Amino acid sequence: MPHLIIVLPPLALDRDFVDNPAYLIWPAYCAAAVAEQAGLEIEILDGLAAPGADLRAADGAVEGKGLWLGQPAATFLDRLEACSSDAVMLVGSPYLIQRSCREWLRAMLAAMASRRVGSRVLADMYTGGMHYLDYDGARLRAEVPGLDLVLRYEGERLLKALAEELLRGKAPRPGVREEREPFPLDDAPGPAWSSMNADWFFEFHQRVLASPVRTASMALEPVRSLPLATSRGCPYGCVFCTRNPGLPAPRRQRRLVPWTRVEGWLDDWRKQFDLGRLVVLDELVNIERERFGSLLTAAERLNLRLEFPNGLRADALGEPELRRLRALTDGIKVSLESASVRVQRKILGKNLAPESVERVARSCHEFGLPLRVHALVGLPGETREEVMKTLSTLARLHESFAAEPLVQFPVPLPGSQLAARLSPGQVPAADDVPYSAFQRTPWTLPGAPAAEFLRLARSRLERRRAAGPAKLIVNLTYQCNNRCVFCAVGDRPARHAERPAVEAALRSQRAAGCRLLDIDGGEPCLHPDLVPLLELARSLGYGPITLITNARRLAYMNFAARLVRAGVGQILVSLHGPDAAVHEALTRAAGSFAQTWQGLQNALAVLGDATRVAVNTTLVTGNLASLPALGRSLARLGVRRWNLQILTPFGRAHAALRPEPETLRRTLTRVLSRPILGLEVQVVNCPPCQLPGWEELAADDFAKRDRSMLFVGDEALNLQDFLAKRRRRLEACAGCAYSLGCAGDWIFDGKETS
Repeated sequence: MPHLIIVLPPLALDRDFVDNPAYLIWPAYCAAAVAEQAGLEIEILDGLAAPGADLRAADGAVEGKGLWLGQPAATFLDRLEACSSDAVMLVGSPYLIQRSCREWLRAMLAAMASRRVGSRVLADMYTGGMHYLDYDGARLRAEVPGLDLVLRYEGERLLKALAEELLRGKAPRPGVREEREPFPLDDAPGPAWSSMNADWFFEFHQRVLASPVRTASMALEPVRSLPLATSRGCPYGCVFCTRNPGLPAPRRQRRLVPWTRVEGWLDDWRKQFDLGRLVVLDELVNIERERFGSLLTAAERLNLRLEFPNGLRADALGEPELRRLRALTDGIKVSLESASVRVQRKILGKNLAPESVERVARSCHEFGLPLRVHALVGLPGETREEVMKTLSTLARLHESFAAEPLVQFPVPLPGSQLAARLSPGQVPAADDVPYSAFQRTPWTLPGAPAAEFLRLARSRLERRRAAGPAKLIVNLTYQCNNRCVFCAVGDRPARHAERPAVEAALRSQRAAGCRLLDIDGGEPCLHPDLVPLLELARSLGYGPITLITNARRLAYMNFAARLVRAGVGQILVSLHGPDAAVHEALTRAAGSFAQTWQGLQNALAVLGDATRVAVNTTLVTGNLASLPALGRSLARLGVRRWNLQILTPFGRAHAALRPEPETLRRTLTRVLSRPILGLEVQVVNCPPCQLPGWEELAADDFAKRDRSMLFVGDEALNLQDFLAKRRRRLEACAGCAYSLGCAGDWIFDGKETS
């Protein structure tokens, strides 16, 4: 009986690899079943289900500069050198044909050259569930000495033909053979798991899940898991997909393994391996809703967890399925791709109603089922406005339903419709796919938004998600010993907040998880219960507690020290000019500059750490020219943090106080481009577009979304939502990468800043 060795090799991977190469055991052991059924004696040389196999940073010449998946290279080469057979079949994959793996492929073939191994074959054994790269088999043979035969695309019938030749004692003719016709899966055998050392594979899989270099947004329990594919093909025409490789256009053929056979597999695996999880690789969920229900029933009956590494169609998921999935899976991923109906229909070919994703997100949130939502931005013909609509939708789904956004950039993989629409020079080579283009550096596509814009837009989504911990801002009083011309609460009645109401808010917000606390006003130092309220906040676990003050009462050292003992950890001092003339023209309080300056000095002294003190300066026509002088004075005093606040249209503020936009830009640019040693400057409330060259500095302020403001006598409300009521987006804002955080231009007297 002819002897065939099936080789599932370890792999050198790009750090940004996509899909799940650990599940290549599925095509390898399906090939074993086909060869065994055809009458061959088989042996499997498995580099994944093997001692020492894991996922780690690669080292050594053979293993390259990225990641290494599987058994160490030297150990595996020793195993290859001991091979003797009539033929050796390497299980191909998109990873094995990459140039990063080329040296490794040559090393494996060279290791087999010293022994009698007969024909050396590379077979795709495409069984669906992972991406495919349409490469040139003849070119691969020419570049890799010792590779006799390449079997491309689906491999069952090609492998059977190879087996027949071996059984007749005939050496297979070198070359490239391709499967170009779809065939039914009625008789396709399931994987020959009996030929696998299951304990080794499960140990390997657990090490991969625990690997520090694994990039995954959702942790999985390390239970005994096996992959499952029950169908091939997809009826949808997504432009980025490489489905049904090699088959006639439009390549939407779909074929199913009879469900009774699938159930038989599952029963056997559950008993044989004490299986805990199925990793469903194919499009089962998106193709046959009844069949999907049968899978859920089987999983419930056999007490199996489920994982779906590929994105599910939201329009194929109803509430009944989602309720059942809550008990069966660690989470699901749905594919939005684009929130634009035009992009869905005219560019993507996915034809998914975006509202179906929101429906699924709402249900998952209600049922406690973790959800990830995938999007693909930067397609040819997609506008910047459509990109931002998609990212804004992801941000809203995250904030409303805790759905985790997953954003990738399109890459025209060889074999996809997207690649077919481009000229050869615009498509990456099949053996040199830049996997980083999916995640970090967008592939340049004609007619698509610029790569720099795409990177920036996605980074703003990530920044918005990482907005930091929740903060409560308490306006303790509207009374103040200054009468600033621009005071944001200057039109409110001059009264204190009632102590019981503040105490209740402190308790409720802390119970909700809030830790950061700002005490604001008016002038909070005038409130008679400031000290006991600070002591309560500290006892509840708030910290750091920041006092926002004009610092006039801090001019009394004993009072300043008492506040720090009560719990104040940071102090923000309102100072609006470098001298009494400028400052007091704005505060309209004689003597206020001297007291504030002394209070600032005392704050630095009692806190003992300059990084815990900052100065806030509101920018108006009356102090703009004096900013450089104020900055120098602050630096000499030892201040390290300076916040420049753009005037906002609240309280006493009005348009006449607002600097001309161009004058404001020039002044801010001058201050920012000539840094004062030791002084960190932040800009607050400034739309990024109004600060050219410093947009990121302005945008960071708008990422602080989780801020609750408690006004005197009112319920707590979201600060950014409150501020947004006096802002308006212009037409140009729709395609701005910063629109994810910025609510637009400030409205003064019915007019926006130009």
